[in-house]
Order: sequence, then structure tokens, then C-alpha cells
Amino acid sequence: MIAPLSLQQLQQRFGGELINGSVSFNAVCTDTRKLDESALFVALRGESFDAHDFLASLDGKVLAVVTEQIIPDSATPQWLVEDTTIALGQIGILCREQFSGPVIGITGSCGKTTVKEMLAAIFGLRHKVCVTRGNLNNHFGVPMTLFSLAPEHQVLIVEMGASGPDEIGYLCSIAKPQITAVNNVMPAHVEGFGSVDGIATAKGQIYTSLHAGGIAVLNADDAYADYWRGHIPEGVRTLEVGLGHQWAVHPDNIVVDAGGCPSFDLVIEGIAHPVQLQLLGEHNVHNALVAAGLAYAAGVTVAEIAEGLGALTGVGGRMQSLPGNTAGTVIDDSYNANPGSVSAAIEMLAQRAGKKILVLGDMAELGPEADEAHRQMGRLARERGIDQLYTLGALSAAASVEFAADRPHAQKNFSERESLIRALAPELDENTTVLVKGSRSARMELVVQALTNGNQ
Repeated sequence: MIAPLSLQQLQQRFGGELINGSVSFNAVCTDTRKLDESALFVALRGESFDAHDFLASLDGKVLAVVTEQIIPDSATPQWLVEDTTIALGQIGILCREQFSGPVIGITGSCGKTTVKEMLAAIFGLRHKVCVTRGNLNNHFGVPMTLFSLAPEHQVLIVEMGASGPDEIGYLCSIAKPQITAVNNVMPAHVEGFGSVDGIATAKGQIYTSLHAGGIAVLNADDAYADYWRGHIPEGVRTLEVGLGHQWAVHPDNIVVDAGGCPSFDLVIEGIAHPVQLQLLGEHNVHNALVAAGLAYAAGVTVAEIAEGLGALTGVGGRMQSLPGNTAGTVIDDSYNANPGSVSAAIEMLAQRAGKKILVLGDMAELGPEADEAHRQMGRLARERGIDQLYTLGALSAAASVEFAADRPHAQKNFSERESLIRALAPELDENTTVLVKGSRSARMELVVQALTNGNQ
């Protein structure tokens, strides 16, 4: 935290009741496995946990507690509230109000973590940056990011994720970003939003939450760009990025090298500077444009943006090239998957020389469109010349069927990860590239680990 807070401040601002008086704190914890006697403990409830079950054992192990129920026979200071999750966000609000530097918010269906890391690399050249760690981008994670603000920080970068309506608006009410972008909208978590239109509306809250003087960085190539343009609040400036030369931020002279990494001239409002990405896949050019737009809106020069983009060497589980156990190349893109990101992965793999193998786990949360979405991925892999498709799970079986078409012998669908690994391992040789992808629930990183023997 930038400066300590007190339970009294929280109670006076947001209500609730103080038990056993007030205390000042400068750290917050939520995990009963990582207790800190100098920290405020917030007792959260989730689908599969309830920290209130452990409150009776916390005396002397934490400084104070935020709770929905009084801890009997305890001398520990307590802030009694109706909802500890909301209270967590309220603590985050006070931390955010201590910070006076630029705050950048990023959301999107896929690629937002890569954009976040690109931004961190850009700003990290000249500034002390506070940035979302890992995937801590929800109603628990965003407040935790705000708690990590320190006096030395000059820039705050907040990734925001959502699995349903109004979640982005809520996160914006806590983090209060001044410069924002939706990286893209694709069919991801459709079950929670009801439709792709619902996703676009929900993600667009990162724009509608801006106040006068804010800047909306708009992906002009997205199908929902016109919708967002019509909902930008009055007094908010728009900076549009895209592949076409008509946009304020665009690329020129895109070239993909033999290793699969793109280079291009980054052009921002007529000023050009060469960029060589160290990330695989031409789709990362678009991620770079969004990151560049956000950084430029915050006052970074084109030359510094280009330098920062070129400095990023990779993001865990996202298009990382690794050596196979004995031979070949394994591309770890296992962190998550939706139809858009799988399509981009197939396009990247199709450009590789030699034998090309796609390993696909189930894409989750696609609702009634799940079967057809998996079929489309199998069809695209076949059309783009992928040599073999290995699939894991009941949903991805549809991709395997579509890939094989009238070649039943080409079906390689597995219900057990170990069986897939045993069948796939002998295929790796010096002429082979294997790309591994799937939703988090598919645990495809375990396939990567088996094929690379932990060479990450």
C-alpha cells in the first residue's frame, strides 16, 4: 500500500460495525494458508470455500479481520460487514485513491494478458510499474492488485476479466482506469453472457465507465467497433488502432521470420518506428497495436513503445517455443482457448516448416455452440494443412471427426491425457512442431510438461 489504512476509515466511508476497536494496516491477506500477523485478513466466501469456517483459529495470527459474522470470545479487531467480497473491493477503492499516476485498464476475450505484459515491458523501461500478476483479474484479483501499489509506483496497469454481465463495470468502479481498451470480442464464456453480443456489451463497460478526460483505445478491426463508438461517453477521447492505414495506430511492412516472429513498422499518427517482436504468431501484431495505443495515450513516445515491444520475450503458456524431450519443437499455448485464439494458433502453426501437429483440449463455456465451434476448428486445421490433430476430451472429439472427414484413420481423439501423450510422443522428431492448446479446465500444460520434460 502507498500509505496505511484503518478500520475506522473503512467503517466511516462504507458503513458496517467495528468490533474491538480500530487498527491501522498496510497489508491484506485472504488465504488461510498464508496468514500474516501484520495484515488485515478478509474472510471471503466462494463456490467451494468459506474462510469464515476458520475464524475461530485466527487470534494472534492476523492483525484484524473483515467478517460477515462476529467472532465470539475474540480480542481481534473486526470490521463486520454484509458482504466481505464487496468489502474487499472497498478496501481496493481506498488504495486506488492514494495513487495519482496514470491507470490503464485492459479487457477482451483473448490476448489481454499478452497486451498487459507488452504494456509492462514498455513502461518498465523508464517507470516503476504496478501490474496485474498472473491472471488475478476478477473481483478478487483486481483489489489484490491495488493492495500491491507502493510509493515508488508511477504507472498502474490492470487486467480485467469477466464471466458474466456487469463484472467489468464493477471492476472499473474499483480501479477507476483513465485509459482503457477492449482487445477483442470472441466466443468465450458465452454461457455466462448469453451471446457474443452480450460479451461485447459487458466488455464495453470498460469504455462506458470512463469519465471526461479519459481515453478509449478502440480496436477498429473488431466487429463491435461501431457499437463501442456509439457508447463512448461525452468528453472521452478515442484513439483507434487497426491493420488499415486509416487508423491512428497501424502497422506497415509486416514480415514473419523463419522462426515465426513478426516484425513491422509501427506507425502512430504519422510517426513510424521499426518493431521486432520476440513472440510467435502474426496475431501478436494486433496485440502490439492495442498495447501501443494504450501506451501512446499515456504519453510514451513511439520509439520507446517500439523498444518495449521488442524487449518482451514471452508470456507463460502463450505461444512459448520449447525443445521437445528428444527432438522437435513444442509450442506451449496451453493457458486457455476459445475459437478465436485457436484459429490464430492454427494459422501460426500452418506457417511452420516440416510436420505440423495440433493438440487440442476441450474449449469450455461455449454453451449450445460448443459442438459446432469444435467442428470449425477441426475443419480449419484440415484446410490449413495441419498434418495431424490430437484431441483430448468429449467436446474436442467433434474437431477430430471434422478434421478426419472421409479419413477415419486420421481420428486421434483421447479421453485420457496419458493415452494421448503415449501416442503422441513418438511423433516428435527434428522436423516436427507440436502446438498444444486448450481451456484451463483441460489442463493441457500437463501435456506440454510431458513432451518437454519440464524444459520450460
